[in-house]
Amino acid sequence: MGKIVYFCTAKSIRERMNYRHHNKRILAWRYLLAMPRSLWYNLRLLPWRQARWMPILISNRTVVEALTGKVTLCASELRTGLIKVGFTTFQGSDYCRERTRLNIRGELVLSGECSFGAGSSVEVAEDARLSIGPEFNLGPRSLIICHNAMTFGRHDRISWDCTLMDTDQHALVDTDGKRVNEDRPIQFGDNVWVGCHVIVAKGVSLADNTTVAAGSRLAGRHEEPMTVLAGNPATVVRRGVKRQQ
Repeated sequence: MGKIVYFCTAKSIRERMNYRHHNKRILAWRYLLAMPRSLWYNLRLLPWRQARWMPILISNRTVVEALTGKVTLCASELRTGLIKVGFTTFQGSDYCRERTRLNIRGELVLSGECSFGAGSSVEVAEDARLSIGPEFNLGPRSLIICHNAMTFGRHDRISWDCTLMDTDQHALVDTDGKRVNEDRPIQFGDNVWVGCHVIVAKGVSLADNTTVAAGSRLAGRHEEPMTVLAGNPATVVRRGVKRQQ
């Protein structure tokens, strides 16, 4: 009996190792295909002292609608692939069919390593500012629409199929023609974890170590750290916990 268990365990270990090696080979090909256009965008967006490191890798499945804004890279250490756009997938996504979208007409500030998942969309309007802290991750098929200002802290994680908007996009006016739904900034603290299928509305502020349950809708300011938020609208359902890094 012991031999059978040992044999099955060894086989499963080999299968897992083969699977990892297969995934590494696939990723290597994806990075290789991304090199020509990534070189062009690095030279176009960054000063030579940064561009020569090729810190930004943009996958060949990425649609660049506009990069007319300003991109600032403030990382203390530079290396190839520090910023990855359009590579990360999850169990329910198909890399070959996903299209990542970039539309940067305003200011994008990157403070370190970050990743934008396959099929995600990032839009920064003119006169808007999107500031992203180090170790940031935007999950596959998630959407960021920044028309005012968004700020993310260190080690923030956004899961798949999430929507973050600091604008209603469509203006509402009163009888005098004055707009009543102005854009409002979104601000995240450090180590914020947002589960899948979450909607983050304009004016949201999250304290450090906040966890947002899947399927929630966030509105308003949540200034208490180390809490779990859930529901529509999201409220505190647990205190004194945080996501382990």
